[in-house]
Amino acid sequence: MINLTSKALPNTVMVGGKAFSINTDYRLWMRFEIELSKGVLPMEVGYLFRSEVPKSCDINELLVFARPQSIVPRSIGNDHVISLDYEIDGDYIYSAFMEQYGIDLIDIEYLHWHKFLALLKGLNSSVKLSEIMGYRCYKKAKKDEDIYEKLKY
Repeated sequence: MINLTSKALPNTVMVGGKAFSINTDYRLWMRFEIELSKGVLPMEVGYLFRSEVPKSCDINELLVFARPQSIVPRSIGNDHVISLDYEIDGDYIYSAFMEQYGIDLIDIEYLHWHKFLALLKGLNSSVKLSEIMGYRCYKKAKKDEDIYEKLKY
């Protein structure tokens, strides 16, 4: 979550009580999220750090930066639905950013991870990615037959 009361975006993670400078470009953190989504705990996370790499790093310390806490919605329940996959949705993410913001994610030199996440959250419902994510999160009413259930897959 971007804190607009602060002049700068976060650029460190706390590891063992010490702040370490990190690379904040969205590409690196997307890579990190992809590795996690495959069920692989990244053993090599040195690419996330600018210079000094901690000797040991708990994955949860990196997740504080990777997945900034959002207070809305206040509860999401026990049903966890993956509505966005950074690998298979790459084309849709790219086209959504081009369509809505005019940002070319391939040619852009740098984009802070938290800015990327904020722009992703703010996509209009008119972009294809929002439509696809909506299908994936759809829950059919128990008694009604619905075409959207088929569109999830």
